[in-house]
Order: sequence, then structure tokens, then C-alpha cells
Amino acid sequence: MQVISIQELAEMKRQFLNRKILINLDQTKYKILDEVAQILQWKEAIPSESHIIWKDTYITDEEYRRLMPFQKINHFPGSYLLGKKNELCRNLNKMKKQFPDDYDFYPKTWQLPYQSEELRFRQGVYIVKPESNCQGRGIFITKKLEPYLDKHFVVQEYLTEPYLIDDLKFDLRIYVLLKSVQPLKIFMYREGLARFSTQKYVKPHKRNFSSFTMHLTNYAINKKSKDFIFNKEDQRDDIGHKRSLSSILKLLETRGHNVNQLMTEIQSVIIKTICSSLPDLIHLYKAGQHLQNETFEQCFELFGFDIILDHKLKPYLLEVNHTPSFSADTPLDRTIKKNLILDTLILMDIRNKPKELFAQNKRAPVFQRQNKLSQTEKEQQYAKMDKYEKSHVHGYWRIYPDDNSSNFEKFLPPKPKEKLITRSRLNTNQSFTEFENMASAQLTTSRNIPLPQQSRQTSIRPQSSTTQISRPQSGIRRQFQTPSIGHHSFPIKNQLIYPQQTEVAPKPPLKMVYILTKIKIPIKTFNFEKIDFNQRNE
Repeated sequence: MQVISIQELAEMKRQFLNRKILINLDQTKYKILDEVAQILQWKEAIPSESHIIWKDTYITDEEYRRLMPFQKINHFPGSYLLGKKNELCRNLNKMKKQFPDDYDFYPKTWQLPYQSEELRFRQGVYIVKPESNCQGRGIFITKKLEPYLDKHFVVQEYLTEPYLIDDLKFDLRIYVLLKSVQPLKIFMYREGLARFSTQKYVKPHKRNFSSFTMHLTNYAINKKSKDFIFNKEDQRDDIGHKRSLSSILKLLETRGHNVNQLMTEIQSVIIKTICSSLPDLIHLYKAGQHLQNETFEQCFELFGFDIILDHKLKPYLLEVNHTPSFSADTPLDRTIKKNLILDTLILMDIRNKPKELFAQNKRAPVFQRQNKLSQTEKEQQYAKMDKYEKSHVHGYWRIYPDDNSSNFEKFLPPKPKEKLITRSRLNTNQSFTEFENMASAQLTTSRNIPLPQQSRQTSIRPQSSTTQISRPQSGIRRQFQTPSIGHHSFPIKNQLIYPQQTEVAPKPPLKMVYILTKIKIPIKTFNFEKIDFNQRNE
């Protein structure tokens, strides 16, 4: 990946069309999104009429199902599987059991209270984090875990030998765009942030456990320190306690480190992390979807990956932020984040056509509405999208799919099985027996599995009291030539021809002879006058 400076990022020419797009920003607090909408000449609207909705919190399943087929939103359903520390810990540990050599890019992590027995007699220095807090709230360092074994925390092994710059500990904020989950599309932004602690680093011991500005690199914690140096010029992005990613990479390059190999390893960390939660993301995305056009990308998400380097320059994943902060406190923040959001919205290719097609289908009768796309039409749509992405990538770098995609296929969920027999209706000129023979031949040739022998069925109906008809199980396809009349001749046609019915004489009914004359049946007589008399007495 080619490293670009922040000046090149700001001066980059961006190609986009002035479209009449409506955006809803009611559920976000960041004003920088208003600036980007003005650059694109988009207008704000209510959620039901907007082409795109931007919000700061997770999207619920109910909100996702309420989306119109032409709308896009900046979150995937189930993105908490990456954003919450306990869910991320569970998914990474699950993949590590299956691929222990590949998933060694994060510190050893445990989820309390479910893994408390593994930590009861373990010794070391640990950093304890709440399950879903952010900006460093509730984090502390300790050696004794017994008081917390029955509580809900995420415990992570503390990296005691990080890579230092100016004797300060730092981490990297890498911005990652998950554009699609099926097919999987991941983009990494070429520019990011490096966040430094404000106290010189000393290995942890009992006396400095409470020095959060030494051990933690969170900007929300260190900016409150009196030693924090703010960056006042975006052109000088290599000074202060918040710097640009490109300035750190240039510094590492001057120290003789292989920056390209480092970025390749970071890309591998990002792809493997997303693959750990990909099956659930695909399921939740497909379950609530009601699209006619399956190629329409209704969701996207901009993640913030926090990466720390050890003394050997090996990257380790600390956590994933589902809603990275877009506050612009410094000129450096404003330049990076404004171009990040601008490039994201341009890459998503938001158009008016899906909304117009939805309105047309809604007004049209049912039999005239647009059907689902065929496989050929889907491939054409994906080819157009791929061409657009390559020409409008701007500050992004596509890391999946790329030339090394085959290295990550084993981490992906299995592809859906192809259907052997299509659900198309039977042609009028095709008999049922031929259809059954075709299906059985397809099964035997594709799977090489012998079919069980079917019991022979008689072609004669059971005897009835009226008529016995012998008819084959299905018709026989035959070709016949209709006779020509005058100068006109009719073409050969295929029809289902059944043999003529053969009638059999019915069996004679059983003759029951009743000799009534010889049977003497006693007849009981009644006295009606007596009955009337008794009724009157009652």
C-alpha cells in the first residue's frame, strides 16, 4: 500500500455527480457530517423520505425491517458482534480454537464470569474493561482478579513491552469501511490517527497502576492532562500527542523498518477479525431484508480498529469501535475525518434510481412489477459496481477482495449449496416421467449415489363396481403430422397422447332373494283409544 501524506489527501481531486440526494442526520451529534452534506449538495429530510440515514448508535432489528427498499443506513444489524468487547472476545476465542496459529494477533482475553476458573490461579498483569463502555471509561489495571471473577468484565493480558516513540506509548486508529457482507468487501483508509499517552512509559507495578495517562492511550483520558500538546496546524502532523498515521509510518521507515510488511499484517488482522463475526452478520442482514434487487447494498459501516505495536513491531488488536468519534477538536482531526466521510459517501454511490423504481413498482399492478434479477443480471450489476469502486476509491484502499484473497478463504463461512433441480414449472410438452428421469439422472451424475429401487406400481386401477380402466402412469410424447388441407400443411406438434380406454364389463351385483311370503313376521297392534285415555289422565 502506498503511503500518502495528509497534504496529498486534502488536495486530492474527487469525482462525484451533483445528485438530488436526501439525507437524515437527526440521530447524530457530529457537525462535520453537515459540512460534508453541503459539499455534496445534499439536503436533509425526514427518515421516511431520505435516501440515506446516518446514526451514532446500533441499529435494531425492528429499525432495519422498517427501512424502505431504496434506503441505506450506516450500520449493519448485529455490528455489536464486533463493537462490544465481550462479543468480540467470544468470536475471536472461537476462531482461535479452530485456527490457533492464525489468530494470534490479539492479547490473551477472557470473558468474566464465564471463564473465571481459568483465571482463578493465574498470575500476571491484566487490564480489566467493561463489556460495552468506550473512551476508556471503567478501565483499570490490576494483578488480583479474585474480587472480579463473579462480575461481567473483559480481562486482557497487558502488553508490557510496547513499541515506544519519544518514550511514550501509543496506538493506531485505523478506519475500515465494511461495504458489503455478501459478497464481502472491505476497504481501509490510507490515513488515520496515532494517539499518544502523556507520561513516559514505565513497566507496570503496584505504584503506577493508577497512572492512566501512562498506560492508556485513549484521547478522551489524555486530553485532560496538563501535559497534553494539541496539534494546531494540520500541515505539521508529526508533533503533539495526536498525530497522523502517515507521519508515524514515515518515522518507522526512517528507523529502518519495513512499512509495507507492517501494513500487510495490519490488513490481515482486519480481515480475520471481520471474518470471525461474518456468519452472524450475513444471517442478520439477509433475515430482515426485503429487496427486489439483491445487489443493492442497503447497509455499510465505518469501524475504528485500535492497533498497538510491540517492541518487535508486531501489530496487536486491542478493540473495535463501531462508531468512531468524528469530533473535530483540532485542524488535524477536521482534515482527516472530513475527507474520510466524504470518500465514504462517494464510494457508496447513492442514487435516485432505486427510489424511482420503488415508486413505479408500487403504482404498477402486481403482474407488471419488477421480478428478481437473474444470475446473469446480477453478474452484470456486480461488474458495474466493481468498475465504479475502482474509479472512485480516492483515499481508500481495497483490502478484500484483492490478489491475496485466497489466503483468507478458510476463514470465510461456506458458500450456499447450489440447487440441483430448479423450481421452474413443467412444460406443457414434457411428461412427468421424463421430468422424473431427468431429476434422477442429475442426482446420480452429480453425486454418484445409487438411488434406492422404487417399488413397481401397477398401471391398472382397483376393481370398481362399474368399469375397469387400464391407463399408464403418464402420457407418452409422440410426434404426429396433421394431414394437409389443400395447399396448407400444419407443422409437427408435441402433445401428450394417452392410449384409448379399454372398458371391461362390470361384475354382476350380488343377487339377494327375499322370500317374503314364507317369512311370517308378527305384527303388533295398538289400541289408540287407550293411549288417548291415558294421556288425558296425565
